[in-house]
Amino acid sequence: MEYNEKNIKTNEQKNAAWFLNQGYLSPEEMIDYDDNLDHIESFIQIFAAYNQHNTASGAAWDTWPDWELCLTSMDSDLHFVDPGRDPPETVAQREHWLAVTQLIHEHEAVSYEGYTITIQGKHGHTFAFDFCLEIEAWGAPGTYAEYKARLEANAKKPKAWMWRREGYAFEDQIGHSLGPWWYCPDYIPVYGGRRTIHTPDSSFCVWGKGDTFPSALLSAIHLCIDDFHIWQIQYKEAESTAEYIQKIEQEYPSGRPEDYYYL
Repeated sequence: MEYNEKNIKTNEQKNAAWFLNQGYLSPEEMIDYDDNLDHIESFIQIFAAYNQHNTASGAAWDTWPDWELCLTSMDSDLHFVDPGRDPPETVAQREHWLAVTQLIHEHEAVSYEGYTITIQGKHGHTFAFDFCLEIEAWGAPGTYAEYKARLEANAKKPKAWMWRREGYAFEDQIGHSLGPWWYCPDYIPVYGGRRTIHTPDSSFCVWGKGDTFPSALLSAIHLCIDDFHIWQIQYKEAESTAEYIQKIEQEYPSGRPEDYYYL
C-alpha cells in the first residue's frame, strides 16, 4: 500500500454523528476512559471503536482515532492527523498501527489481558508476551506491569530527570509453551526432535524486525501464529550459543579472562 494521508481517514470524515447515522455506536460509548489505555484490550478498543464500519464490511481499518491516543503512551507525533503536513514516516507508522491493531482484534488465534498478548500457533504451541507501548517493545509475559510501576515511582523522585531510565530486563523476550531445555518440534525439518542446551528459561529472544515498532510487532505475531519459522530461528540461535560456550570453555578452562574481547 502506498503511504499517504489519503489512506487514513480522520475523525472529520468519521465523526460521532456519522457513526450514529450509520447505525453504529459512538466511539465515546465504546471506549472506557477510566481504564489504563496502555492495557492492550483498552488500546485496541480505541481503534476498534473508530473502525466499526470496516469491521462490519470486512475491510482494512483506515480510520485514525480522533483524540483518545493522547491518553496513551504512544509517540505524541502520531496522535493527531495533519493532512498535507505529516511526513511520510509518520503516515507509514499510522498505517502499521492500523494493520497490527486490526490483526490483534480480529484474529481468532490472538487473545489478550492486561499487558499480555497470547497467541495459539497453528501447530498447537502457545506464545505470549507483554505489550510495552511506552518503550515500544515486547517482553516476557507478566513482567511489564512491575517494570512500569517502578518507572512511575522513579519518575516521582527528586531530580528524577537527571537519571537514566532503568532498563527493561525482559525486553525482546517471547514466552513459549515448550518450557526450558526445549526440544525442537518434530515437524521442523533438520532440527526436529533435537534438544537445546543453555536454554533454562521458558522464553526466548525475538528481535524486532521492521521499520517501526508496530510493523515489528506485526511480524512477531505472524511468526507465532505460523508456529514454524520461529522454531527454526530459535533452534539455530540456541545451537550457535551452545557452540560459542563450548569454544570458550575449551580455550579458557579456568574461566574466560576479563579482557577477553581485547585479546
